Amino acid sequence: MNDQEFLEGFERCTIPREKWSHEAHIRMAWLYLTCYPLEQALEKICSGIQRYNKAVTGSTDGYHHTVTLAFSRLIAARLAPGEDYAAFRVANPDLYASRPPVLARFYSDEHLFSEQAKREWRNPDLEPLPTPAGF
Repeated sequence: MNDQEFLEGFERCTIPREKWSHEAHIRMAWLYLTCYPLEQALEKICSGIQRYNKAVTGSTDGYHHTVTLAFSRLIAARLAPGEDYAAFRVANPDLYASRPPVLARFYSDEHLFSEQAKREWRNPDLEPLPTPAGF
């Protein structure tokens, strides 16, 4: 599936749940971050995940606001001009690895997995996230 088909499937909530993986989240965020100004991309990422979750599972309970924004900021900070998604993936294997989780460098588990962090943005408590251009 090419990028346009993938993003259309996400926006229409037609990507099957079993295909909505961690990598799919990153690909969607990468696409928005390369197509829109940062603030607009972040809004599309956050609202899109909540809309998708609601359409596919009937609930937005799985959505985690701090994780979503932290990953989006990491992706935005690592964008390289003219780089396609395949090259981005190769250049950033730590974003895709489950162990060690990339956010563990920036957040303690207690801080990141709090109810507050799930509902609203929390700044990292261990190390600042890199600042993307325009943030």
